[in-house]
Amino acid sequence: MLARDIATTRAIEADAAQSLREAALIMYRHQVRCLVVTDSRAGRHVPVGMLTAGDLSAATRLQGCDADTTTIASAMSQPPVLCREDNTSAELIAIMRDSGRCRLPVVDAAGALVGIVTADDLVAAMAESREDLADALVFDPPPGCAGS
Repeated sequence: MLARDIATTRAIEADAAQSLREAALIMYRHQVRCLVVTDSRAGRHVPVGMLTAGDLSAATRLQGCDADTTTIASAMSQPPVLCREDNTSAELIAIMRDSGRCRLPVVDAAGALVGIVTADDLVAAMAESREDLADALVFDPPPGCAGS
């Protein structure tokens, strides 16, 4: 199973120059807990950071930053921990474990954003694979056997 098969292709993006208030509104509007901060110059959306709800809260509540004048760039985690679309599920687990991150932007060979994979996505995909395997192992007994 590869990252491209597990990832959600609807990664919600923001620009580093946007305010924290704009970021909060984007998160609220899309019902997400993180934004992939991208640089969209040259027509490609290249991840340059991540902003989580925790980052937003820490900046505004703990550090006292003004949500209207503070930019995403000042509160985001950078550089982002990324995965490639051809990373296997085992590699995704290793990246998440080693980085302590549970959300990874997925990039193509050119480094452009193609989606996001979360620990929840990975667990769901692995559970589905187990169910598929269990279904494949169930077979009908041959005629004449008990239970048929």
